[in-house]
Amino acid sequence: MIKEKLKQILSLNGISVLIGIIGGILGIFSIFIDWNSQISIKWFAALTIFFSFLLLITLILVFEMYKNYKVKIIKNHKVIQFLEENLLLLVENNNSLEFSQTVSIYYIINNFQVLLAQGFVENIQENFVQIKITQFEQNFLRNYSIIYEKIINNDKSILDLIIIKNYIRYNE
Repeated sequence: MIKEKLKQILSLNGISVLIGIIGGILGIFSIFIDWNSQISIKWFAALTIFFSFLLLITLILVFEMYKNYKVKIIKNHKVIQFLEENLLLLVENNNSLEFSQTVSIYYIINNFQVLLAQGFVENIQENFVQIKITQFEQNFLRNYSIIYEKIINNDKSILDLIIIKNYIRYNE
């Protein structure tokens, strides 16, 4: 990764830009400094230019790495359908779900997220992700049986309140 970025920066275009920047800095320094009279200022100016050059390369690398590794947080994975026979949830595809990743499935009730089930990503399709439910939360089935029936019947208003999170909740 860093090698690739260095190759891009130190390519013909990158070197041309860096030479232009260094030339501009040297031009500004030559206006204010009498290069023939003071040797110590020459070394100070050369070191300043050198470290400015290193700082510039480092900042460019950090910025490029930040753009590549910037985490996109997707808050809601839109549930499309529930298939009771296979205990599968069909979810819109996005880049935050990976094959065999374990997930927790929550249902929103009065702004509270109540654990509905746990599962894993079974299949990734072009437009959808299939999540296999491995275990339903017994408290949810006992306390919210009406909502569970609506989930089985693919009630769109209920499916919209389901949230998929990319981790498994710790059970005591």
